[in-house]
Amino acid sequence: MKARSSRRGDRVFMLLSNPATFDQRPLKEAHSLARGGWKVTILAWDRELETKSDSAFADGVVIKRMRVGAGHGTPFLTVPKLLLFYLWCLAHLVFSGADVVHCHDVDTLPAGYAAKSASLGRPRLVYDMHDLPEAFLRFFPLTRATQAVALSTARAAADAVLVVNDRFVTHLKGLGFDEARLEVIMNAPPIGEGRRSRRRGDGLAVLYYGNLGEERGVKLLLEAVDGLAGVTLKLAGRGDLEGMVRERAAKDPAVKFLGWLGMRDLEPEIRKADLIPSLYEPKTRNARIATPGKLLTAMSLSVPSLVPSGSYQAEIVERFGCGLVVDWRSASEVRDAIRRLAEDRALYDRLSAASYGAFASSFSWEVMEARLTGLYRRLAAPS
Repeated sequence: MKARSSRRGDRVFMLLSNPATFDQRPLKEAHSLARGGWKVTILAWDRELETKSDSAFADGVVIKRMRVGAGHGTPFLTVPKLLLFYLWCLAHLVFSGADVVHCHDVDTLPAGYAAKSASLGRPRLVYDMHDLPEAFLRFFPLTRATQAVALSTARAAADAVLVVNDRFVTHLKGLGFDEARLEVIMNAPPIGEGRRSRRRGDGLAVLYYGNLGEERGVKLLLEAVDGLAGVTLKLAGRGDLEGMVRERAAKDPAVKFLGWLGMRDLEPEIRKADLIPSLYEPKTRNARIATPGKLLTAMSLSVPSLVPSGSYQAEIVERFGCGLVVDWRSASEVRDAIRRLAEDRALYDRLSAASYGAFASSFSWEVMEARLTGLYRRLAAPS
């Protein structure tokens, strides 16, 4: 895409409550906008103190980081530091002349709203809803009231709301959001990172990566693969079940714990996998209607998916024939599905081919990038 000449509307500030190292959606959006000629700065909070410096990229994207340690899921300890993050962002925005403030998830929305409401040039406000606010705010006091305020703020003040699929659109329309301000941007890989076919060897290599929590299906997978001939399970991440995973890996040669991996080390593991399960427990509304990035990553690599019934993921898998749908409550059903994929090569090959076909036609980042840059051009147009 040809870069545009500099003009009013080009200066984009993204607000992100993580260090902008592992969260691929904001980085992909930032680089796509930079290719389109926008000047993008990410204001990120490194709450784990994992980085030592800011970052600058050849395309002009800059990441500035506030390094203040804070935990997760402990609101009484985290909220004061979150307020400090808001003040830090606003200090940057006061002197930046931002044209667009792009808030990633609901915990950055207050700073974006303050920037738009104050005398800061009244930038356009974009709310990037990775997850429903109810999922993000469940640990906060007065959760229902906090969610209501967040949704009311977004409905009234956001010039655009980015969502991850059309189920989010349906849900938000029911809450009074203007459909014209909703844009579906899925966290999909680019075509260049895809793989047209997957020819696997003997056995079945299963990879789980992400939060090591029971609601993500980790315990379910450990139970399902126990004793399955020819099946290996690798797990990468951190979370509540890390001790269980370490203990199982220590005594079972078919299970390997990789620890917490950065994307550079994780990507080769992803490309070696024969199966990437996406077994989010469909208990909450957010889990039921989400489209996890690992589902789209698996499709891009011609890898079948294993997803729970009753979810939007299941609708995608059934519509395109690119994986198997299982009952999340049944370890035996998950086990049978993994066994079928390990033993039935024709089934595996059919699901593999359908996975890439669906990705290339409907779910690539190129499709999403065109939507994103089109939206930003509309935001820059005179009102």
